[in-house]
Amino acid sequence: MAVYAVGDIQGCYQQLRDLLDSVAFDPAEDTLWCAGDLVNRGPDSLNTLRFLKGLGDACVCVLGNHDLHLLEQVDGAKPYRRDTLTDVLNAPDTDELIEWLRFRPLLHYDADLGWCMVHAGLHPRWSLKKAEKRACAIEARLRSDGWQEFCHQLHHQKFPVSEPAKDDPARTLFTTAVFTRTRYCTQDGYFNWNVRTGASGNKKERAWFKHRRLAWRGDCNVVYGHWAANGLVSNQSHVLGLDTGCVWGGSLTLAQLGKGGFSHIVAEQACAMPKPAERDLSAASLALELPAEDFVPLSPVDEAGVAAPDPDPDSESET
Repeated sequence: MAVYAVGDIQGCYQQLRDLLDSVAFDPAEDTLWCAGDLVNRGPDSLNTLRFLKGLGDACVCVLGNHDLHLLEQVDGAKPYRRDTLTDVLNAPDTDELIEWLRFRPLLHYDADLGWCMVHAGLHPRWSLKKAEKRACAIEARLRSDGWQEFCHQLHHQKFPVSEPAKDDPARTLFTTAVFTRTRYCTQDGYFNWNVRTGASGNKKERAWFKHRRLAWRGDCNVVYGHWAANGLVSNQSHVLGLDTGCVWGGSLTLAQLGKGGFSHIVAEQACAMPKPAERDLSAASLALELPAEDFVPLSPVDEAGVAAPDPDPDSESET
């Protein structure tokens, strides 16, 4: 039995099937971990969801920001201009697919392997136990009868840049953002939701997994996606980053996970989108490709320590 992990699929259904075929993936024996952003921006989100759902227990998916955006649209949220979710929303089995999607976790941990999977990142001050507790609180909201109200809040309210008090309703927004939007933060847990490409201008901010003190580091290794501009991250002993930008001219990457932090890349599949000649996937180049409206800055952090939601949760680097 093999455990495979794949980065952001984003509706690249055929590339996913080709990737799995290349390793003779057998759902009767093997397990596929999907690091979130199953849908959107690629050409076939509908069949991607149908296929992953159909794998049953052979597939473990965590939710990404695009997946939450699909749930927000079910609640009536305004679509963004690059969305490719119409096929899902108009499908005869929409209700069934949405029901399956909103019951996916935000964090998955396999104690035998020692691997944890999230879409974007973890708080530097959260142990694995604390992260699991935080994830369970959000999952309960998404699985409740009031899930659409919660999705409405995610779409319209501001994300705190640091963790609110336990009894503060904004804590659920912050927690969701940590799991699905993290890139840069400080050692003491202030998150920058603004930087999409390139480095942070704040010297105290580092990539979430590069701080010297990480409460979760002794508990698990982490596989994640989300950060296409950062590409494959396979040179760290404690994390594995698998978003290699399939919908941005890159590829879909498959890794095999083993015990004790073992992993190796076993297959890659070329992108689904039209690929310009020798396209540069660097952060600077990707930023130049974005229309001006995708760079409308987020509202500055206000006195309450919160930042406005991203006006479009997926210009390039939000993949």
